[in-house]
Amino acid sequence: MGTKLMAQKQPNILLIMADQMTPFMLEACGGIGAKTKNMTRLAARSANFTAAYTPSPICVPARSCFMTGLYTSTTGCYDNGDPYHSFIPTFAHYLTNAGYETVLSGKMHFVGADQLHGFERRLNTDVYPSGFIWSYPLPPEDDPTFTAFDFAPQYMAENIGPGWSKELQYDEETQFKSLEYLRHTPDKPWMLTVSFTNPHPPYKVPKKYWEMYKDADIPLPNYPDDMDDKYSDYDRAIRRWHGLHIKGDEIRKPENQIAMRRGFAALAHYVDDKIGELLDVLEENGLREDTIVIVTSDHGEMLGEKGMIQKRSLYEWSCRIPLFIDIPGVSPVRVDTPVSLLDVPATLIDITGQVPVRSLEGRSLLPAVHGAELEVVPVISEYHGEGIMRPSFIVRLGDWKYHYCHGSKARMFNIAEDPGEWIDRSGETELAEIEGELDQIITGGYFDLKKIAGEVWDRLPMKQVVNNAMKTNDTHWDYQVDPSASTQFIRS
Repeated sequence: MGTKLMAQKQPNILLIMADQMTPFMLEACGGIGAKTKNMTRLAARSANFTAAYTPSPICVPARSCFMTGLYTSTTGCYDNGDPYHSFIPTFAHYLTNAGYETVLSGKMHFVGADQLHGFERRLNTDVYPSGFIWSYPLPPEDDPTFTAFDFAPQYMAENIGPGWSKELQYDEETQFKSLEYLRHTPDKPWMLTVSFTNPHPPYKVPKKYWEMYKDADIPLPNYPDDMDDKYSDYDRAIRRWHGLHIKGDEIRKPENQIAMRRGFAALAHYVDDKIGELLDVLEENGLREDTIVIVTSDHGEMLGEKGMIQKRSLYEWSCRIPLFIDIPGVSPVRVDTPVSLLDVPATLIDITGQVPVRSLEGRSLLPAVHGAELEVVPVISEYHGEGIMRPSFIVRLGDWKYHYCHGSKARMFNIAEDPGEWIDRSGETELAEIEGELDQIITGGYFDLKKIAGEVWDRLPMKQVVNNAMKTNDTHWDYQVDPSASTQFIRS
């Protein structure tokens, strides 16, 4: 497929990522909440993957998978304080070797000394720290007040509304640098990754956007009377990590539910306008028909579903993502077969005709973009880090979704019949065959559960030594943008 696409010229690639953007709130994905005219137009001309999943419902592990095409258990990147090896090739390395200028603008949340992972350069530094400081142990069971971060206030009505934040400041810089790049692209093929930190909380919203949504009528989640009884061990651990063992009742109040959804919708609209500006500049500079555009997110956001917030959850609102792939001249297609963000690097490498030196754990979606039917294969998302600290997975295969948490009872849901994941079908005699098949995908030997269970704990004290030393000697790995005035503006 790649060579057919390259018959005349390697296509340019614009890859846009938003952070924590659940598709269930996006008009472009059939959701209710955020008006997204630019993504909606893009979806209408794209391959629209309607059942795309994150390979890990948290930023750093998800992005390690996105860059490498490998599971987070393969890269060893388990939480937001974990690096992955610089010798693992990323799509940026492959595209560089295919003759591309590879450039990153915005967040990629690389942890460790390698702040490029194959990109030729970055247009700005990252929004979050590059050190190991966001790795934490599980809180002691006898400390009912422990929370690593008190996330709950970010979801309270009194802290949501018009205002400004460092995250907005960062996205404004990311957008400015991206537009500047697109107005002065090189003569050779280029690949620009633009990664916004919104609509990640805090839900501080530019006044223009808050005015659009401050009275918006957005559906709120339904809470069955026995909801608390339906929580798994995994759910309870993650709720505790997010502070909901203390403030869960506050999160469920309608005034907080509607505020957090209005804030999210407003910031998603803000990001959609940024996407529109990027596409407009492509048009203005005659680049649109030579440029593949991909829009996606790293993971979703619970937004009060099941009385939960944030990510880290294995439920749909946390694990599902938008994914649009627009190749100019290729007819639009809707793809309902489940796929993964893990498939994007394989697709990029396929587009450029490169051959990976090791087998990737994602697959190229290029045939599906061109209208071929995708084989139904297991789609896996995993999370083992902060808050749970043991091997945990979901497997989506056809209509079935299997929740596995090491040492706890597994659960199984039929997503077609029960999209809210309320009715646990595990243990039903007539479903023993499919349940056994899904369990074997996790426990059958491909994933080294013993290794994962040990590593998530064993590396914590080592990281703490490094963290303490770097704090003492005030050293940092954060990416430094070249400030040389001699290369800026008019100098000759």
